[in-house]
Amino acid sequence: MIRTVLAALVVVACSSRGDGGAPVPVAMPPAPIDAASPDALVTLADTLAALRGGNFSAAADHIQRRIDQPPPKMRLSPAEAHSTALALVAVANRAPFRELHAVMPRSTVELARAVHERGVTLDEADQIATYLVAVVAACRFERLTVFDENHSHVIGREWSEIDYTGESMTWQGQRDAWAPRGVTSFERAVYIHAYFLGAEKLRHWDKVYKPRGKLAQLTVTPSK
Repeated sequence: MIRTVLAALVVVACSSRGDGGAPVPVAMPPAPIDAASPDALVTLADTLAALRGGNFSAAADHIQRRIDQPPPKMRLSPAEAHSTALALVAVANRAPFRELHAVMPRSTVELARAVHERGVTLDEADQIATYLVAVVAACRFERLTVFDENHSHVIGREWSEIDYTGESMTWQGQRDAWAPRGVTSFERAVYIHAYFLGAEKLRHWDKVYKPRGKLAQLTVTPSK
């Protein structure tokens, strides 16, 4: 019974999308972001240009797409997009964020938002970023783009902050099923690790992400 419930939950927490993506090598872009000061980035266009100039083009393109997308889920208004872009500029010279962007640009955007909007500390965000890079290296997903897009839906959020529009379940049901497994939110690396350990055992994990490796050797030390 529990296995059946969890199988349904993983579809929402990392909801499946049909388009795949080739794995990207784990490597930190070498050049720091070229922005004189966040105070000088008065328009969205300026801020996206600064991100692109600092090797964050994938994140900048993702932010722009979320303005233009028709579906309301995860859509950003221009003002929200500018705030999001500024949040990313603020952390863009941190090595863990640069390393994460090289493999999971969508999740990098949401992790920056988690620091700016949801009270996730920089130290915890760095640990989350470092952990996700290690997951990508260990699992070697054939459909890494799908893994990134689905995970960005939950990263840095409390259960109540996850948008389940159009899904056949509620955040309360998700929380109640996963909390006993140590997943009380997605705001700490240790909780995300607990979720992935459970999700990896489900058929959905292999079917949607097509990993060529396992999480077996990964551990997370809870931050203080």
